Amino acid sequence: MARIRRSRLVGIITVAFLLVTFTAVSIGYFGSGTVHLLTVGNDAVELVVDDVTLEPKSHIEDHLVFDVSRGQHKVKLTDVHSGTVTHYTLEMPHGFAKVLLPTREDQCFLRFDMKNAAYGRPDDLLKDEGPRVEERYETHSEPIKLPTQTYLTFKELPERVKASDQVFLLRDTPCDFASEGTNPVLTRLILHERADELFSNPDTLLNDQFRPTAEE
Repeated sequence: MARIRRSRLVGIITVAFLLVTFTAVSIGYFGSGTVHLLTVGNDAVELVVDDVTLEPKSHIEDHLVFDVSRGQHKVKLTDVHSGTVTHYTLEMPHGFAKVLLPTREDQCFLRFDMKNAAYGRPDDLLKDEGPRVEERYETHSEPIKLPTQTYLTFKELPERVKASDQVFLLRDTPCDFASEGTNPVLTRLILHERADELFSNPDTLLNDQFRPTAEE
């Protein structure tokens, strides 16, 4: 009798767990997806979806995140500083979808494999050749589906990872640099805290970073 009761209890717990899991997954699937923006030089941007101006649900450094419901949407993205307007047709298939929108025509992206790098510690990260480029996004104003385990700022990278984890950092760069490929010098500049200067004055950034010091 005791064994039967235990079996029934285990069955009830299992069913309850499955129901909770199914409910959570269903809520997530039928909920809102997210649209991600990386601003250049912390420029102000305005995101209008189906004629409604959205406010970001989070803002970490130059990374803005917006909730957008499932379905197809007409999107207008305005760089307030330059006045540049970009139009998108955005498909949000489910609540787990994560989409990155370029904020300007010359903004492309590189996704770095941070697994073997000293992520979260820029000084260590930029030693030697730096992290490997896993993927390039040269879409020229097309929506980008963000892969899993991909972060958009150093601040968002996890402090610790398991051996089985993958960790990627996606950062923006002028499309001319993205198409050139990467080398240790370019990687250092793209991951530098002044990387946005690559869009405005790359020669100054290059000279400042590699100018010999008095001790040298």
